[in-house]
Amino acid sequence: MYLLECHNQCPDCFSADLKLIPVADKQGEYEFYFNAKVNEQQESILDGKVKFSLRLAKLLVTFNDLDILEIYDINKDYIKIRKNTSKNHQEWLIKPNLLKDNSSVKLAKLKAVGDESNLTAQIVIDKSNVVLTDIEGLWVHNITPNKHAILERKVAEFIEKVYLSPYVSRAIFSYQKSETTPNFHHKNNQEIEQKISSLKNVIQGIYQNPQEDFNTLAKKANLNPLIDFVGANLIGVNLSGLNLSSANFQDANLRGADLTDVDLSEANLQNTKLNGVDLSGAYLEGANLTNANLTNASLALSNLIGANLTNANLTNTNLQNTSLGQTIVKGAIFANNLGLNEEKKQELISKGAIF
Repeated sequence: MYLLECHNQCPDCFSADLKLIPVADKQGEYEFYFNAKVNEQQESILDGKVKFSLRLAKLLVTFNDLDILEIYDINKDYIKIRKNTSKNHQEWLIKPNLLKDNSSVKLAKLKAVGDESNLTAQIVIDKSNVVLTDIEGLWVHNITPNKHAILERKVAEFIEKVYLSPYVSRAIFSYQKSETTPNFHHKNNQEIEQKISSLKNVIQGIYQNPQEDFNTLAKKANLNPLIDFVGANLIGVNLSGLNLSSANFQDANLRGADLTDVDLSEANLQNTKLNGVDLSGAYLEGANLTNANLTNASLALSNLIGANLTNANLTNTNLQNTSLGQTIVKGAIFANNLGLNEEKKQELISKGAIF
């Protein structure tokens, strides 16, 4: 099959190498290979510079007039197949930060069944998986944690829309050779200028705003606190007393934040960094805290009834007067916890907790 198009929009950040290799002595059969190089990418934005990388990406592949003969098991940490796929569509999840070697991975064996056989592969991401590794020159460094968190999220949103949409990388293979020009995605300069202007206005508006309330600042930046902070950098923010029921903060970094008396019932806090966080009096009923880091945090007087603490780390966590009824604690690590008597400790161990 012929490679008709290969386009990496941010080659310094993520450069994919996708290949279809003919199987020897098997007419029309091919093996599909994936490889990539990843790094930080730096872009000049307004009067500053931003470096970014990717936390998670998806490889989306569409097959037309191609039979999938085999999907290979992959013994790699950085790429896993998703099971909820259809006959003509397949997805793999990629963790770029784990992609260390340069060896190609064999993903599938395919067979062309017609002259119109083709394959389209795209690497796509969303803003929650844009990791800002360095920012300079966009705002002064003494702004408050709440404003910093809001502005970082807007920069990540800007990068996703301008540099990483509608795809990070794309390759198209066809059984028929084509003389047409590859249909690369070209940025509209006017749209980019509008987005730059919008980002500048948001930065100025947030910086000059006398308010510190997180919800007020988020609204000013056209962000929804319940859905727009997945994977966000929220170090040291003050969310005290806010109603964030059912919010999604998966993969976010809330280290050192003030979450006293916050309502995070039914919230998604999977893989969240909550080390050193003050959650005293917080309402966490039904919250998903799977793999959360709660070391040195305070959950004193908090309600965790029905919460999921599977594989969470609660070393040195204050559990004085904490409601832990019906809490799932399988694989959760406890140690040096204020507020746990021997009876409660044995109850947690019986439910799979580790001491």
